[in-house]
Amino acid sequence: MRYFLAFRLWSAVLICCLPTLIGCALTQQSVPLVIVVTATPGLSAPTETPAQPTAAPTPIPTPTPIPFIAIAEANAALQNGNYEAAVQIYRAILEQPITSVDPRLRADAAFGYGQAALREGQFSLAVDALSQFISTYPEDARRAQAHFLRGDAYLGASAWQAAIAEFTEYLKLRPNLIESYAYERIGDAYLALGDSAQALANYALAVERSRSLVPMLILREKLAAAYLNAGNLSAAIEQYDAILSVARNPGYRAAIMFTAANALQRANNLAAALPRFQEIVREYPETPEAYRAMQVLLANGVRVESLRRGQISYAARDYAAAIEAFHEYTMNTPLGQIDPNIYLLLGRAYREVGNAAAANTAFETILTNYPTSPRFGEAWLEQGRTLFLSGDVQGAIKRYMALAETYPNLPEAAEALWRVGYLYSTLGDTEQSLATFEILGSKYPGTQQAMDGLFRGGMAAYNQGALARAERLFSLLAASGKGELQAAGYLWLGRLYQINNQEALARSAYAQAAQIDPGGYYSLRAADLLAGHGGFVPPPRLDWSFNQPHNIEEAEAWMRQTFKIEGGGALWMLSPTLEADERMVRGAELWAVGAYDEAKAEFSALTEAYSQNPLALYQLASYYYRIGHYREAINAAAKLIDGSGQPVTQVPKYIAALRYPIAYADLVLPAAQQYGVDPLLVFSVIRQESLFQSAATSSAQAQGLMQIIPTTGSYIASKLGRRDYQNSDLYRPHINVPFGVYYLYEQLQAFNGNVYAALAAYNGGPGNSATWLRISGGDPDLFLQAITFSETRTYVRRIYEQYAVYAAIYAAR
Repeated sequence: MRYFLAFRLWSAVLICCLPTLIGCALTQQSVPLVIVVTATPGLSAPTETPAQPTAAPTPIPTPTPIPFIAIAEANAALQNGNYEAAVQIYRAILEQPITSVDPRLRADAAFGYGQAALREGQFSLAVDALSQFISTYPEDARRAQAHFLRGDAYLGASAWQAAIAEFTEYLKLRPNLIESYAYERIGDAYLALGDSAQALANYALAVERSRSLVPMLILREKLAAAYLNAGNLSAAIEQYDAILSVARNPGYRAAIMFTAANALQRANNLAAALPRFQEIVREYPETPEAYRAMQVLLANGVRVESLRRGQISYAARDYAAAIEAFHEYTMNTPLGQIDPNIYLLLGRAYREVGNAAAANTAFETILTNYPTSPRFGEAWLEQGRTLFLSGDVQGAIKRYMALAETYPNLPEAAEALWRVGYLYSTLGDTEQSLATFEILGSKYPGTQQAMDGLFRGGMAAYNQGALARAERLFSLLAASGKGELQAAGYLWLGRLYQINNQEALARSAYAQAAQIDPGGYYSLRAADLLAGHGGFVPPPRLDWSFNQPHNIEEAEAWMRQTFKIEGGGALWMLSPTLEADERMVRGAELWAVGAYDEAKAEFSALTEAYSQNPLALYQLASYYYRIGHYREAINAAAKLIDGSGQPVTQVPKYIAALRYPIAYADLVLPAAQQYGVDPLLVFSVIRQESLFQSAATSSAQAQGLMQIIPTTGSYIASKLGRRDYQNSDLYRPHINVPFGVYYLYEQLQAFNGNVYAALAAYNGGPGNSATWLRISGGDPDLFLQAITFSETRTYVRRIYEQYAVYAAIYAAR
C-alpha cells in the first residue's frame, strides 16, 4: 500500500485507530471480544511492538503529540516492511518547521529516513538522507552507524569507492565492534573494482577480526575462493585447513576437504591432493564427496580396497559398481570375517538393479550363515520386501508370517506382522488385515508397530461400520498403548460410546484421553469433546496485553522460585555479562545497521552458548522480542520453559507469550477483523508457517510470514486489485499478512467455516481438501484421517495444538 500521511491527517487517523489502540471489541461474527491493553507509561519493560533499535537518548522535554505519534507510525511501517510509507512519514516530519518538532525526534526521523530509503532500495535517496543526518547531527551516537548504512547504500548503487570510504570512516569511529563485517564489505567493493590485491587484504583483515563460528567459516570459504581466483593456492589451502581445524559436521568437513584437494589437483600438485582424497574416502564414505574422491583416486591409479569401494558406491547409488565391489570383497574374504551387513547392502543393491533372485540369495546368506546376528531378522524382512517390490504380495505376506511365527521373539517379528496387516489392507482383505492387527496388538503390546496397527485397524473397522470390532481394537490400544496413540484410542472409544448413547462411558474415555498426552492433538481434541464443543473455539474474551508491570512481576517471581535465583532488582534486563559478550555486542550493532542475517547468526550462537542458563535465556528472550527478532525469542523462551519442566500453558503469561508471540499484531488484528477471521487462528498459522520470520522461504518457494507461494501471491494480488504487486512483496509483512489472512478467509468461505478443511486447503490445496472432506462426510476426526498427505495431516494437527496454547495464554481472566 502506498500512501502519504500528512500531519494534517494524523489527528483523524488517531481518532479512527483509537479503538484498536486502547481496547476496542472486535465483534464481527465469530471473532471474540478483544481487549488490547497498552504498556503502562514509564515502565522500561519489553514492548509488544518493537521499534528499530536506536542509541539511548539523552533526557528531552516531552514531545508534542503529533510528531510523537508520527514517529511511532513511521517506525511501525519500517518494522512491517512498508518502506514507502516509512519514507514518506519520516520526510513529512523533517519538512515541518524546525521549531514544531523536538530536536531528538527530528534526529530520529532523519536517521529512520535513511534506513527506510535503503531498505526500499532507493539508494540515491538513502545516501542523501544519511548525508543530511551526518552533517546535521555530527554529535549523534548513531553517526558511525549512519556511515555504515551509507556504505551499504553506495554498495547498492555500485559506487564502490564511496562505499569503501564510508566503511573506513565507520571503522575509525567505532572500532572493535563489527570490524570483520566492515572489512568484508570493503573487500567486496575492491573486488567489484577489479582490485583483487586490496580485496584479499581486506578479506584477510576480516578473518583476523572476531565473529561467531558459522559466519567465520563462511568468510574463510569466501577468502579461500578469492585466493584461488588470484592464483594463491597455498593461502587458499591455509584457509581450508583453518576451517577443518574447527568444523565438526562430517558432511561439511568432507565438502571442504574435497574443495581443497580438488584445488591442489587442478594445480597439478597430486602429491598433496591424493592424500586428502584418501582421507575423504577413509573417513566419510557415505558422503557424495567420497564417491567423487574415489573416482579421482582410481583415475590416478591409487587403489581403493573393494569393501570401501562398495560402501561408497552404494551410498552414491551407483548400485552396479557397489555389486561389483562387494562381490569382489566377498569372494576374497573368509566368510567368518565378513560383516553380515555387507550382504544386506549387496542384496539391496541387487534389488535396485532389478535382480530379485540375486537379492534373495544375498539375504539368504545371512539367514544361513549368521543365525545369531542382529541382522538376521532384518534380512528376513528384506526378503519379504523384495517379493513385495517384485509384485508378489501374497509371497511377501507368507514370508513375513513365517518370520513372525518361527521367530516370535525377534525384534523384527512385530514389524513383520504389521507389514502383513498393511498388505492385506492393500489387497482389500479387511478381515485378514483387522485380524492381523489384533494379533499384533495382543502379542506385542506397547510397540510402535502394535499401536499403529491397532489404530489403523480401528479406523478401518469404524469406516466399514463394524463398530464392535472397532471398539475392541481401540480398547486394546487404549489399554496397552502410550503417548499420543493411546490418547487416540481413548478418543475413538469415546466416540463409539457416544454413538451407542453410553454418555457416562464416553465422558470417562474422553477424560482419560485428555490426561494422557497434555498438549498433544488427541488429548486436546478429547478435552474439546468433553467440553461439548468442536475445535478452534476462541475464548469469550481475549486480552492481548502480556508485558504489563504485573505480568513482569509474576514472571520474575516464577523465575526466582523455579530456578532458585537470588538477589533483587529486575531480572529481564541484560546482565553485564550478556551485555559484554562479544556475540551480543556484534549482534546488536549489526542489527542497528540493518545487517539482519549476520546479526541473527551472532544471536543464534549467543543463545546456544547460554542454553543451560535459565536467567540468561529469560533475558535474551526478552531482548530478542524487543528488537523484533521473534524467531530467536521463541527459541530462547522454548529452552527456558522446557528447562523448567512445566507446560507452556502453566508458566507466567509474559514468558509464555515470548514462546507464542503475537508479533505483528498491528497487522494481524486489523486484517482478521476485516475478514472476520479468528486472530488466534492467524497467529497459530504464522507460528507454524514461519515462526514469525518475515524472510522465511521454504523448499517449495513459499515465502514470508504466512508462507505464500508465488502463484498464490499473484492470485491474491489480482483478487485484491494490487496492480503494483511484485513477488518480492511477499517478504514484506504489511503485504504478506493481509494476503495470508485473505487467503485463509477465502478457504474458510469455500468450506463453510470448516477450519480443518480450510487449513488443509491452505497447506495441501483446495481441490485436495474438498476430496478429503467428501470422503469424511464433514466429520473433523474422520477428515484428519482422510488426509493423504502426511505433511498436511501434521500441519492441521500442529495448528490445532498451537491454537489451544494461544487460546490459553491470551484468554481474558
